Amino acid sequence: MPDLDLTPEVAWALATGGPWPEPEGQSGDARFMALALRKGLKGVGLSSPNPPVGCVLVQGGRVIGAGVHTRAGDPHGEIMALRDAEARDEEVRGATAYVTLEPCCHQGRTGPCTLALLQAGVARVVVGVRDPNPRVDGGGLAILRAQGVAVEEGVLGEACARFHAPFFKLIHTGLPWVSLKLALGSDGSLGPAGRTTPITPPAVQRLGHALRRAAEAIVVGRHTAEVDDPQLTDRWSASTAPHRVFHRVVMDNAGQVPAGARVWQPLAGQPALRAVTGDPEPLRGVEDLRLPPGPRGCSLRHLLHELAARGVGRVLVEGGGTLVQAFLEQGLGDEFHRFQSDLPAGGTALELPLPPAWQLRARARWAGGRWEVWR
Repeated sequence: MPDLDLTPEVAWALATGGPWPEPEGQSGDARFMALALRKGLKGVGLSSPNPPVGCVLVQGGRVIGAGVHTRAGDPHGEIMALRDAEARDEEVRGATAYVTLEPCCHQGRTGPCTLALLQAGVARVVVGVRDPNPRVDGGGLAILRAQGVAVEEGVLGEACARFHAPFFKLIHTGLPWVSLKLALGSDGSLGPAGRTTPITPPAVQRLGHALRRAAEAIVVGRHTAEVDDPQLTDRWSASTAPHRVFHRVVMDNAGQVPAGARVWQPLAGQPALRAVTGDPEPLRGVEDLRLPPGPRGCSLRHLLHELAARGVGRVLVEGGGTLVQAFLEQGLGDEFHRFQSDLPAGGTALELPLPPAWQLRARARWAGGRWEVWR
């Protein structure tokens, strides 16, 4: 597997499940589907619990419209692409629509995309992957075919399925996608116990914030909150939509993290949540998630259900080591992002029982270390 240079573009690709096919390296339908995937990336961290579907409209080998779904209740990617084409004064009738996920065929908070495509006169629809939602699950493709639209399925299917994996998990299990992240020394440790040990340089830490932007919630353990005193804020450099909500969660079973901790400071659009098992003294401006006890403190499965009920589709577990181990041991992690320095951190090596089926998906290097993605 070739090493990638760790740039902001690579960081965002790794944070969203990539790397993704480069449109310039594709031809025919695959090239336009790669463009639809690129468009879909703009909806990650914004559209949950809906999928960030990307769509491009093509007429005569030329893109005439593009769109992405960025907010539950707002128009889907297909509708946004049709509106984009209209704004450009382009003729859609007879065009081909490239969509990362099968168009919906039911009435929800928005109308069915199949109907919109049919009314616009789209002649051909190319789909990356079928939608497993029981309200769709092949129905959208069947409706289009029945109305004489040519349908192609499975173009860049593996990449589109990987891109929409968080939505698929939510549909099948009711649980959000869980990304685990740790920064380790070459000795596999987090550093000496009880103190903060910088492992990655500031530039890499900034790129690591791509993982926060891709998620709608971040979770850390009590020890991390006390020792590092983090804010846990979303500080990715790119601008984001005003409606984005980023939940900052601390696993604090008995309510021991002090009221003056930086994580409890109120921030617009980034609410602080405290996961507890008892009934500790309330903190002003902090919502308590009262959870049943689990194998290690609060029940992690109940935590994920609580977050899903708040519309969270992607969760980042950023530390510490004990919490990441607990997610792995209980089979609740979906991928692991390992930031590993070429230098030792000087602590005890951490045992991380990755599932045997997981494989190294991607790797990027910086001067002094590497970012690996296991999934």
